[in-house]
Formats: sequence, structure tokens, C-alpha cells
Amino acid sequence: MEKERLQEYAARVTQANRSELVVIIYEATLASIEEGKNYLKQGEIEAARHEIERARSMITELMGSLDLQYEISHYLRQLYVFAYRELCQGIANRDPEQLNHATDIFEALLPSFKEVAKQDDSEAVMKNVQTIYAGLTYGRGTLNETIDSGADANRGFEA
Repeated sequence: MEKERLQEYAARVTQANRSELVVIIYEATLASIEEGKNYLKQGEIEAARHEIERARSMITELMGSLDLQYEISHYLRQLYVFAYRELCQGIANRDPEQLNHATDIFEALLPSFKEVAKQDDSEAVMKNVQTIYAGLTYGRGTLNETIDSGADANRGFEA
């Protein structure tokens, strides 16, 4: 995944609540699968394997974060397991088309999770992080982001 895209996801994660984190993971998973497909089509097997492994790691994170006391979580888990297997088989068979099965699942679920995230007004999960303001200043064809360290420049872990 491109460095700029990773930085964008990292910035979004610092400001996200739990619902927004799921949306970010879905988007990052889709991006990794897409890049993996592109690498497979170009014959770059190791790069494809790396991207698919990244997507599989995100799916594992999604499975681990399910609250299985709710019935819907069991259905989501089954979908995640299926998507995970399709990614494994797609990379093993070097078949970019097989990766589409996982893409279809995440593309179908993403709008629902985006809607939930819109309605979730809980606080950001991460505390003691810099605030990012987008759009305060802008240049021709660019949108600048400003980072506010706040009064406490001593952010991070405290011993």
C-alpha cells in the first residue's frame, strides 16, 4: 500500500470512534485486496502475497472484535471466514478473479457500516492525540491539514 494512503489511514484512526474504525478497516481491506489483484495480474507474486496477507490480517482483526453475544456477529464471522478462505485460495491459485469474492462481501457490507458510523456520536477511541484540522488553509489543487498539539505537548504513553 502506498505510503500516503497509510498515512491517511493512520490520521483517520487517531480521530475515529469504534464504528469509524470498522469503516477504516473495511476500506483498507478493500484497498489491499485491490492492490493484491493488480500485482497478481502483473505477475508480481511476492508483492501480491504481501497485500493479501495485509488484508487477511485486517479480516482477522475484524473477527476478533466481534461481540458474539449478538446473533448478527455469528453471521458476520461466517462471512469473514469465507472471505479469508477466498483470499488464501486466490493467492495460492494465483487467481485474481477469486479475490473478487472477498471484495464483493466487503463492498456489500461497507455502506451499512458507514451508516452506523454516521449515527455513532461516541468519542474517539484514542485519547491524548493531536487534533487534525483539514481545510483551514489550502493551495491550488491541494487541501492542507493542520495538526494541533494542544497545550499538552507531552502526548503519548505516560509511565
